[in-house]
Amino acid sequence: MQTPKEHTRKEILQAAREEFIQLGFEKASMRTIAKKAKVSTSNIYNYFENKEHLLTEILQPVLSGMEKAFAYVSHPDYFEKRFNDSYEAWQERFHIALEYVDANRDDFILLLTKSQGSHLEEFPDTVLTRLTKINFDQYSTFKEKNPSYKGEVSEFVVRNILSFFLNIFVQMVRQGISKQDMLVYQDSFLKFLHFGYKGSIASDLS
Repeated sequence: MQTPKEHTRKEILQAAREEFIQLGFEKASMRTIAKKAKVSTSNIYNYFENKEHLLTEILQPVLSGMEKAFAYVSHPDYFEKRFNDSYEAWQERFHIALEYVDANRDDFILLLTKSQGSHLEEFPDTVLTRLTKINFDQYSTFKEKNPSYKGEVSEFVVRNILSFFLNIFVQMVRQGISKQDMLVYQDSFLKFLHFGYKGSIASDLS
């Protein structure tokens, strides 16, 4: 059973979510949030330091989920395993990301389209920068262990390949593309990522 304080905290968070979705973080008013939550403005500050704190608490489940993803891809063996992945493994990874984004679509809408003016405004670029460092460090380690691989991939190339993959899901949210449509598009995306441009136009590659 919720205590009165837990109930009030939940009401404030719900009111803040509605206000952020409607007006965006920058234009959202603590006074309006308080009115919607049926509390005084000063009472909000007994629970949350400021609007930034409110936004972070609302998005904490998604932010925590992203940290788990970072931990997973940071495993020392992750790059080598992925290097030898089949096309089916790419599909599985795509589906995991698709399911996660779709299940948390409202939070991602808030994060990607309504967080301007907050510390999360540059979230996509922050994620890209972190993933680039993880992947490039893993690639460099792989090259040291496998000197027979003569090709070189720059950090710039790694960043742009990752940017393409991440942007698929960013645009899914920003353009309101349904999960069903994404499943229709996935084959073209993944063949391009796995086989290059030729794969995106050839029907006999799998």
